[in-house]
Amino acid sequence: MPPRPVKQLQVLDALRGAYARHGRLPELTALARSFGISYPTLREHLRALEAKGQLRMESRGPGRSPLVTLLGSAGGVPLFGEIAAGVPVGSYPEPEGYLPFRDRPDHFALRVRGDSMADRIEHGDVVLLQRTPPRRSGEICAVRVGEDEATLKYLEWRGSEPRRYRLRPHNPAYPTLGVPAEELHIDGVFRGLLRGEVVDELLVEGGG
Repeated sequence: MPPRPVKQLQVLDALRGAYARHGRLPELTALARSFGISYPTLREHLRALEAKGQLRMESRGPGRSPLVTLLGSAGGVPLFGEIAAGVPVGSYPEPEGYLPFRDRPDHFALRVRGDSMADRIEHGDVVLLQRTPPRRSGEICAVRVGEDEATLKYLEWRGSEPRRYRLRPHNPAYPTLGVPAEELHIDGVFRGLLRGEVVDELLVEGGG
């Protein structure tokens, strides 16, 4: 079975994020473990990305991982699809393309569906998020509750090691939810939004 494009983009996003944070790419066997896949499967994804011009692999001899170099031709912030501002939805769909913002390899974008964050964030807006832990209670975050469920809310907590979090909407017509810490995964922190036709004007289709 060939590698799925969505997994390819997740691998590429992980490589870019690691380089942005540490100035170097992660060890490939460790990267494979982080995705719960085998090293040969990771190599398949890397070869597919190489064929699309996203990166270059150079052999370093038998028994050694290849040297991976990221290429900038397909750079930008990936727009993965919808996130709910209301009730949680399923895992992010395959990326629609890229927004041409440079030097932000740890960022990604999602379309908003629903009105629980209105009138600050409206249905149809595209939110820009950074893969980083929130620095303080009350920041808007993209979070998953349980398995592959995503929503956009204010993330609130008390103390340095909270056991529970609150997911608070901006729209008072929606309830605030309490979530145990062990069930919550923070995908990203809100950094801005795009609204209207400008999104379609900026969007660049991913390589295929």
